Amino acid sequence: MHRFERLIVHSLLAVLTIAVLADLGGGDSVAIGDDDEAAKETLGPADELILRGEKGNLTLRDNDGGLAFGEDPTARAWSIGAVNVPKLLGLLMESDRFGEDRKEIQTTAETQNANFEAQFQAFQEEHVDVTPESPEFPEIQARFQAMMQEYQTWQKGTMAIQQRLGAEQIETAYRELIEAVDIVAEKRQIDIVTRFVPTSDPFEADNMELAGEQVRRRLFLRYPDAIDITEAVSAELGL
Repeated sequence: MHRFERLIVHSLLAVLTIAVLADLGGGDSVAIGDDDEAAKETLGPADELILRGEKGNLTLRDNDGGLAFGEDPTARAWSIGAVNVPKLLGLLMESDRFGEDRKEIQTTAETQNANFEAQFQAFQEEHVDVTPESPEFPEIQARFQAMMQEYQTWQKGTMAIQQRLGAEQIETAYRELIEAVDIVAEKRQIDIVTRFVPTSDPFEADNMELAGEQVRRRLFLRYPDAIDITEAVSAELGL
């Protein structure tokens, strides 16, 4: 081989060596997570992913849009949300739609109660001079007792009406809350929604029993803020 030909061959080998080393060096400099599109890799698509373990293999697969790790219906990962139910129910009950009916009953009750008080006042003024020694005392006493019985019967009936209306409104508000939760959960693909009271909320209690109730209402002791969907449900309710 002539000297000139050997120079050409050696030069080509040097160029190829430099190119190979440059490629190797560039591959080492790219780390997973870099913004370079060449560094991004996607595993799959695949029907299943098998993970080895000391107690056997774990198979991960899709189950209706969720991650399943077994054949049982409950062997899957569930997304979770939480709603401050006492807060939203309180806002619903205070809204005009519910409050007007309660106000109407309360106004009627106050008017009727005022009528009874006026009757009692008039009765007392009419018989102010009657004493236990008066001949007509037994009759006056019987009439007064009859008036008291009528008032107590009315009072119990009015309280029953108010309680029944309150119970109906609470159930109605609860059903509306559940509908709003369903809508928000469907939009956000949330499987489970539980009720909770934020741990940071102040206690509204002036005795041990109520304070204990405040503790029992706080189901979560620690939780990520992201699971709280109270504001989204409130917006769905128009509150």
